[in-house]
Amino acid sequence: MKSKNLLIGLVCLLTVVVVLSMSTKSQKPEEEPKFERIEIATGGAPHWSPDGTKLAFISGGWLCVKSADGKGEIKRVAEIHPDFFEWMSDSEFVVYEREYPKAESIAVHPRLSIKRITIDGRVTPVVRDTTFSRASPPKITKPMVLPDGTIGYYECKGGYQDWECKEFKIIKQGKLKPDSALKQMVAITVPIEISSAWGEIWLETVDRTVRKKITPGKEYIFAELSPDGSKILADYGPAEFVLDLKGNVILDLGKYRPQTTLPNCLAYIVGAQWSPDGKKILYYVEVEDGHEVYDMDIYIINTDGTGNTEIATAPEETEAGASWSPDGTRIVYVNGTTGKIYVVKMK
Repeated sequence: MKSKNLLIGLVCLLTVVVVLSMSTKSQKPEEEPKFERIEIATGGAPHWSPDGTKLAFISGGWLCVKSADGKGEIKRVAEIHPDFFEWMSDSEFVVYEREYPKAESIAVHPRLSIKRITIDGRVTPVVRDTTFSRASPPKITKPMVLPDGTIGYYECKGGYQDWECKEFKIIKQGKLKPDSALKQMVAITVPIEISSAWGEIWLETVDRTVRKKITPGKEYIFAELSPDGSKILADYGPAEFVLDLKGNVILDLGKYRPQTTLPNCLAYIVGAQWSPDGKKILYYVEVEDGHEVYDMDIYIINTDGTGNTEIATAPEETEAGASWSPDGTRIVYVNGTTGKIYVVKMK
């Protein structure tokens, strides 16, 4: 009798174990998110403040600022419609804008202007080009932020052509003195106006007194020098490349171009940018049919080709406007479908 009771007990115990096991297997474990994501606001491509505590973006025709941790209210700084804006300090911006004077006639040509705007909304004009029209190309370029933090623009007396403008006007001095700042090297692609060399990558000093050809005979459309000045990011066809200073390919990001299931569409690698320390690259995978973009996802990868990681990959949505925080620990981007701005904290 004892033996029979023991057998029944073992069968019951086994039944309980099997039921519990089946119950556990039917519950899918939750996947731990790779990154912490914070919703900030709704607007256009955001820009980090130099100290990394605030984000500026355009929303509803206003330059707005909000804390990068998503807390607090949105501050409306000024009503603008810029072609370009950037932080000059933690409390001031530089803005490049087309101003349309008030007039009854719709055939009014805009004026190009560069101005400084404080975070409290105070506007200080820097320069204005009143000659800009269809017949007269602009004579001032959008501002540039140089490697040392110097901010300035080119003034072109004979008309706007990046290749020919040599007079660089400093708006805000960076770490270097003006003479030294103008001797910093930047990577450029030759503009289409110089047809014999169009698309070649050159290294040149800001004052354009020294020029060095890197990729003769190539037709690149983008070039960015790494923070340490040892490598170049370059856009060529459906992919982007990391080059050394002799033009040799170190890394072909095209190898990470995924296949797409959307009919008549191709995937492209676009928009690559260096991390602040130059050890990682942020880039987009864009899916389009030659007319319309159907999907755009954000990835990061180490410069040696390892650690390729998804940052934002919502299906059939465009994640864009991404940029690194000054310390390289966060990435901000905009969901182009919803207009929402997110900050992703790297682990």
